[in-house]
Amino acid sequence: MNLKLLVWRQSSGKDKGEMTTYQANDISPDMSFLEMLDVVNENIIRDGGEPIAFEHDCREGICGSCGVMINGVAHGPDEGTAACQLHMRSF
Repeated sequence: MNLKLLVWRQSSGKDKGEMTTYQANDISPDMSFLEMLDVVNENIIRDGGEPIAFEHDCREGICGSCGVMINGVAHGPDEGTAACQLHMRSF
């Protein structure tokens, strides 16, 4: 899968933020949404950038700390599924 991500980037609550575009290429449909973000972050770091910050803890769908907005929907397209358990095949 090849995806275009629009990510809100803001250094702090006082700083001005902006949408930044990232490419996520060759993403496996079996990856979780957070695993996809890990791949994107590896590329950002390799290119000398600041990685995308996101909360996560257990990555097992238990703790709920991985809540994100995906396409304007809390946790993404699969209702009741934590982002760490949301597979890319859902897109």
